[in-house]
Amino acid sequence: MGLSFASSRLSVSELTGSLTSCKHTSLLERIPKILTPPVVENLPPYFHGIDSKELAEIWLDRMLSESRLFLVTSVEGTLIGFLFASVENDTDAHIGYLLAEDYWGKGLASELLTGFIGEISNNESWVKLIAGVEESNVASANLLKRQGFIEQPNSGDGVVFFEYTISTPRTENTDG
Repeated sequence: MGLSFASSRLSVSELTGSLTSCKHTSLLERIPKILTPPVVENLPPYFHGIDSKELAEIWLDRMLSESRLFLVTSVEGTLIGFLFASVENDTDAHIGYLLAEDYWGKGLASELLTGFIGEISNNESWVKLIAGVEESNVASANLLKRQGFIEQPNSGDGVVFFEYTISTPRTENTDG
């Protein structure tokens, strides 16, 4: 069973194993409605042009092969976005997230990241989260900074990286 958590307005669950035929079809129908041009504007090329169930299937297979994929749903049960975590060397996780355009500007991305960080702090051995953001995506960069991510020196390729060090749960000092 994968990682899952809920906040006051979101439910997040890791997509693991196989879906029922009905849920799989529903997911493939919803993906193009989420990955609209404004949503994918600052994302890599393989997020662009997903406008059919067939292309959604290819995109979904790629996401599942490259990362741990989390489905973000509203309290009403509507799939509204995704969070991705690609773990390298068991300690660093590269993350990405996106929400459907209708859900922008409502504080949901902040709620998503807060819940995700809290959940992984208790359930994963990761030490660092790394997020890359196109320089032009000021809203996402500002969100990461508010969440405690630290901007890294710019490599000059148009992408700014941010790192978040995951604090480990404190243990009581038993020394006398």
